[in-house]
Amino acid sequence: MTRPDPAKPGRNRRDQQQAPVRSYALDRADSPRFHIRVVEETQRLYPAHKHDYFQIVYFMTEAPALRIGLASHHPKPGSIYFIAPMVPHQIRFDQATRCVVIYFDLDLLRPGITRSTPMAELIHRAPELTPFACQNHVDFDLPPELAEAVERANEAMLAQHDSPRICAGEIIRAELLLMLGTLCQHYEEEFSSLSTQLPVIGRDSLHMRRISEFIGSNYTRAPSLDEASEAVNLSKSRFCGLIRQYTGTTFNALIREMRMEEARERLVLTDESIGQVAYAVGYQDEKYFLRAFKTATGMTPTAYRRKRAEEKADLDRVRAAQ
Repeated sequence: MTRPDPAKPGRNRRDQQQAPVRSYALDRADSPRFHIRVVEETQRLYPAHKHDYFQIVYFMTEAPALRIGLASHHPKPGSIYFIAPMVPHQIRFDQATRCVVIYFDLDLLRPGITRSTPMAELIHRAPELTPFACQNHVDFDLPPELAEAVERANEAMLAQHDSPRICAGEIIRAELLLMLGTLCQHYEEEFSSLSTQLPVIGRDSLHMRRISEFIGSNYTRAPSLDEASEAVNLSKSRFCGLIRQYTGTTFNALIREMRMEEARERLVLTDESIGQVAYAVGYQDEKYFLRAFKTATGMTPTAYRRKRAEEKADLDRVRAAQ
């Protein structure tokens, strides 16, 4: 693995540490895209990215971390997440993670609706997509009976996806609609209580997308509030108000949280030295990083790495004995 050398001269700090939100948007396909796969025994830190299709991630095990927009999540068995098109997100898997990833085009479910339809209007015309609008407002940790229903739907879609049989595509569409519809009915009360906020979500979605993209691309270098608000063409007060409304925290606190979260995952999922981890998350002074990390977690980076390694070893022993 090639790692940056923080001591190497002649390199621009901003160029070194900025990690742009990648876009995996594809040209419009001749037919609606659909894919489903099981992810397991994969240790990877996916960069912040976005794409032009709907994505569902259902976890059968715990996972290190997942960030959708500006909200951080820590998946556990039965957690399901809904990622709308062009929403920046970042996913991290370790070897123990097992999940199902589904992606699909709007055309698959609603061929008569254009992709440019705003989310606030889209969920009125296609209510089965409501979870995508409410992702960071509702806790989608499924109860056992609902998790079982989702797993049955996933198994059916996996079987049909690999099958050349007649009507395989129609069965996939039916299973996906049934799964989404069942979830919507289960969370109907929560969705109803959010109904007055959904137009706000739609109106602010462009601002929040720009904010998410900027922060996702620049948090490791700790940009200033002036720079961030100017980059997304908002006043500082409006910028801070949106951050507070949609994350419940401040801009600076959010940046610190994201840097520390990145550091924790790098300590667990890579063999980078403490200095390399510090540099990767934007700290030029390793001693300052050590103090900041201990303040955030209550332990040193070395102790944190050791503790997580011991927890993983204990889990591996339990699984081996089963």
